[in-house]
Amino acid sequence: MKKSINKTICSALLAASALVVASSVANAAGFAVREQSAMGQGASFAGIAAGGSDLSSMFFNPATITQHEGLQFEGNAGLIIPYSKVKDGRNIVPVGAGTNSGNIGKFAVVPSTYASYQFNDNLFLGFTANSPFGLVTKGDANWAGSYYGIKSDVFMIQAGPVVGWKVNDMISVAAAVRGAYSTIELTTNGGGLGIVRLKGKDWAVNYSLGLTFKPTSSTTIGIGYNSQTDFKYDGSIKYGNVLFAPFLNTDITSKLTTPGTLNVGLRQKVGEDFTVLLGFEWADWSQLKELRLKSKTAIPVPAPTAFNWKDSYFYSIGGEYKVNDMMTARAGFAYEQTSVPDSTRAVRIPDADRYWLSIGGSVQVNDHMRATIGYTHIISKTGKVNLPLNPALGLPGLNANFKQHVDIISLSGTYKF
Repeated sequence: MKKSINKTICSALLAASALVVASSVANAAGFAVREQSAMGQGASFAGIAAGGSDLSSMFFNPATITQHEGLQFEGNAGLIIPYSKVKDGRNIVPVGAGTNSGNIGKFAVVPSTYASYQFNDNLFLGFTANSPFGLVTKGDANWAGSYYGIKSDVFMIQAGPVVGWKVNDMISVAAAVRGAYSTIELTTNGGGLGIVRLKGKDWAVNYSLGLTFKPTSSTTIGIGYNSQTDFKYDGSIKYGNVLFAPFLNTDITSKLTTPGTLNVGLRQKVGEDFTVLLGFEWADWSQLKELRLKSKTAIPVPAPTAFNWKDSYFYSIGGEYKVNDMMTARAGFAYEQTSVPDSTRAVRIPDADRYWLSIGGSVQVNDHMRATIGYTHIISKTGKVNLPLNPALGLPGLNANFKQHVDIISLSGTYKF
């Protein structure tokens, strides 16, 4: 019997890994990717760190693994449909470039998978695989902002085990260690130098820690921390003009650190069927000061790109209603303060403060299978870009206003063996 259980666990974990690897060509939109849970999506991620019916809360707080009995497996997929477009882009020094960027946002599918196994009354073992950070934007190659960026493609996947310990009926703790892989590709209009293309890749390790506290039978509080990930990309920079390329192409290294995040969640049951959900997230974006390239040869590289970002904050409120034994409905609202300051907002990530409106629900298909859907519409403030003229670097300056919004549809299936 134990041998059979172990085989089932291995199969579930291999299936989880396979889903992420098979989907690795689909990159996530936006630098931080919150779309790791269809259950959370339906309530604007309110209360997600306190757990719930689905395994996907493990991404935000690994300690929620202790809420799930037996052996379970879950697969999630989020479809992100972004819109971000400039129609009034102008260079301070006219260079004959167009005013229309085209829609720089690109469709993306974000997969995530989870598995959990209750070893005994106290010990829980699991596995997660996610794409927590990513960026896919691409504007017109000849618009006014192309001198500051055309294509931005940053991709990251991570996977690893989770170990949870149920101390007693009130307190649970957990930790996870994950291997992470990332690639980066950035292109820019270099004027007479042609299209400038930077590429790199690297492996790294990160971790997460979590705690859940259940002071009463109707209240659950969760706190989860996901660590930063330090990448040191090995890659190259190449120039499109064949006359200059032999003198400028070179191998490079560059460091990029994704931020640590802290999630706090509350699930408060009110009556038999309704649960109030509250959430808060802090992300340590202020550590991102610049992207600096280092040449592996004597050939010089472009000057550092300044970020000087600030920490971001996400506040959410929602509710969950048990319609009957088979159906649960959710809704939520959130406000997100951007990490991008007005002074360094640029064309690659013209992020601004956002409002989230979400609905969703779950259906218990049978004793083993549950299906969940979540939908979010994000209303974003205008991303105003005002970059000064920089003759020393040959940059013509830019004034542009990005009008933007995002639609997200997330689906998941959870199977209990």
